Amino acid sequence: MKQVIAIMLGVLLTAGAYATPRVSAFDPNEKVLKAFNETFSTAEDVRWEEYSTYYTVSFVNSGIRSKVNYDKEGNMLGSIRYYAPNLLPLNIISKITKEYPKKKMFGVTEVAFGSDIVYYIKLEDDKNWYTIKADVVGNLQLTEKYKKA
Repeated sequence: MKQVIAIMLGVLLTAGAYATPRVSAFDPNEKVLKAFNETFSTAEDVRWEEYSTYYTVSFVNSGIRSKVNYDKEGNMLGSIRYYAPNLLPLNIISKITKEYPKKKMFGVTEVAFGSDIVYYIKLEDDKNWYTIKADVVGNLQLTEKYKKA
């Protein structure tokens, strides 16, 4: 079920990237703007996009680049955040360090939909790049492996 939800969020965000948004100097409706400002009061570099059934806001908060989708009622649908591996939950850092001891972590994409959160952690060694998928409990799954040229 969690994979289905993560896939749905990925499809929603990917479809949003290819849909034609209305991007201009506009503010979303009051409900959405209020929900955003209450949650991310220190956000910088805020950019809104409007789609037929939802809004997407891209911003930087505490140095973390984020993208959040809201429905027209101001309810958060999901989010994506990009950050350094040292900001991962400690249980995940510990598990990756133990299971991939000779690999260096260099980036994280956090995908949240409802109460489900999935982390995609980028690792590398001398020969390969890897993407590891982790859930909040620390279950790990290798999802990508590419040889370096």
